[in-house]
Amino acid sequence: MGKDRKKSRPVETADAAAAGYAVTGADLEARRAERLSTLAILKAGRTPLQVVEIADTSEGIVTEALAAAIQREPPRRPEACTEGCAWCCHKRVGVAVPEVVRIAEYLHSFLSSPAMEALRVRIAQALEQGRQRSARPIPCPLLDGGRCLAYPVRPLTCRGFNSSDAKACQASVTDNPRAEVPVYAPQLRLTSLVLDGMRAGLAEAGLKGDLLELSAALQIVLTTPGTVQAWLEGKPVFAEARLP
Repeated sequence: MGKDRKKSRPVETADAAAAGYAVTGADLEARRAERLSTLAILKAGRTPLQVVEIADTSEGIVTEALAAAIQREPPRRPEACTEGCAWCCHKRVGVAVPEVVRIAEYLHSFLSSPAMEALRVRIAQALEQGRQRSARPIPCPLLDGGRCLAYPVRPLTCRGFNSSDAKACQASVTDNPRAEVPVYAPQLRLTSLVLDGMRAGLAEAGLKGDLLELSAALQIVLTTPGTVQAWLEGKPVFAEARLP
């Protein structure tokens, strides 16, 4: 994979530059495609359905771009990620508003009332642990029995997490936060830049394109009626979930 292939901790936010990988022209084109798509969708209308469509479209852009990247630059080692492996689900996840709204819509469609209430409790507990600066890694509240309740609509940051060594992932969570995890760099780059393109499109459309912490943002959407409409009206409803 040339100089872009290196060992590194998986990025935890949408900052491709911080990951230390050279950005390619194809990566920038994917970012541009997402930015323009976001603008086009919002030009057609500004409803919660259009907000969800932005996240839907981003998934397609990443899927197509990643398939092309794999053809150009095949991974040197097979991916170790398998169903039930959730070590990366103990890391901080940066998201944009459309991703959170899509997750919330999905959860409302597929979870029972008791399951939704249990999720709200887990979210509150996870956020409280974070405020107390718990020394123990905090699992994502969306995890249930080691599986993500929202896996089909998981955020771009989660789609970017990858590894060819599950034991290294485990060590980075349980033993040493600085443990090196071997990753496929193009996947990290693409998801980071497409998320950045989404945020840029939102900002160009006059909306807040802040990077948000997943659990905090999800709590706001799931517990405060009218959140999405208020955000569309320019109100800072996600201020408490903003990442630095």
